[in-house]
Order: sequence, then structure tokens, then C-alpha cells
Amino acid sequence: MTKLELLSVESDAKTIKGNKKGYLTGILYLAPSTEAGGRDLCPMASAECRLACLYGAGMAGVFPSIKRARIAKTLWYLRDPKSFLAALETDIYRLIVLAATRNLKPCVRLNGTSDEWKLARALAAKFPEVDFYDYTKLPAPWKRTTANYHLTFSFSGTNLPECIDALQHGINVAVVFSGSLPATWHGYPVIDGDESDLRFLDPVGVIVGLSTKGDAKKLTSGGFVQIGGTK
Repeated sequence: MTKLELLSVESDAKTIKGNKKGYLTGILYLAPSTEAGGRDLCPMASAECRLACLYGAGMAGVFPSIKRARIAKTLWYLRDPKSFLAALETDIYRLIVLAATRNLKPCVRLNGTSDEWKLARALAAKFPEVDFYDYTKLPAPWKRTTANYHLTFSFSGTNLPECIDALQHGINVAVVFSGSLPATWHGYPVIDGDESDLRFLDPVGVIVGLSTKGDAKKLTSGGFVQIGGTK
């Protein structure tokens, strides 16, 4: 695992899968929703989504220090966005260099556990040679994408009309399923989104199927967690 000041590299089981596809991912984990107090960083999250947030999954559910570090980053971002942005830029430069030394392409996900699109798009504009990508629950994501900023819309359990709208505008939708992945969801083909986190490589017009992780396994299927097949 490589840890920069703000970005984490090869710190989780999913983003590291991108290495085999030729990409090195830098991901920013902030405290979601109002976990750090103050402004809600996930304004469109449903109640079930908040309960099942990956913020508490993996090693973050084992070591309290990880959550404390994410809260500290978030407080820095909210109190002094200028210096926070400068530190992020430095981290991205370092990621570019690190990727080059390993013959990999750099990519960045700035909303690992948040939904701050302005931050991501501003940095994507400064680094046009880097692929930026995020998941979002904010409506009309097609209005916020750019040549190097890719968005995948996320089903929250309560936003089906917005999901269909996104699909009709060429934006894929991520859905969490219990059991195995179904072949289709509302008429759209389902792909395995757990094979890697490189959403900008996905074909257009698909559902990105994700398995339950962390606290999502405790939720009853049919809302945020959709009913899949039988494993």
C-alpha cells in the first residue's frame, strides 16, 4: 500500500484490481454525509444508503484511527479548501510519477465516500492527462461529466426515475444486489462491477452490479439492496 498525504493508493481490495488492467488508482476517502459535522457531503443519500455506506467497511471497520483520519481530512477540506486543494494537486503529481515508474496509467477517484463533484471536476480540468471518475447520487450527472471526468449514477433505493433518466442520457447506473447478479435490471444488461473499480472503461448503457459489502449485508433486499439470484 502506498499512502500519499490525502490520496490512498492500493489501499483496498477493489481499486488494486485496476493494476492488472494497466491503471494505478489514487482514491480520496472523506467522512460521508455529516459524519464530520457541518455540511452534508452526501446530500442525496437515502437512509438505507447511509446505513450501508462503505465508510465503515474493510479495515475502517477494524481500526478507529482510519475513521478519525478521514474526519480530519474532511475538517481540513471544509475549513481551508484552498490549502486542501493544493495538497491534493501535489498528491496527483506524485501519483502521475509513481504510475510512470511502474508503467501504469494514473487515475483518480476523489469521492470514495463523498459526493463533492465540484472538487473532482476542478482537479480533472487541471490534469487533462489523468482519468478521473466517481459514483454519484446527484441527479442529472451527464451535465457534470467532461472528457476526463466520468460519472456512474448510483441507485439509492428511492431514486429509480433518476436512474432511468441517467441511463437514457448515456450514464451507467450502479446497483447493489444480494446473491448473484441478475442478467438484467429494468431491461438493462448487468455487468460485474466488482471485477475492478475502473468505471470509465465500462460499456455505455449498462447496470454496474455490485455485491453487498460491510453493513449492506444487514439490509433487507428490495430497497437499496436489490434482489439478485441465488448463489
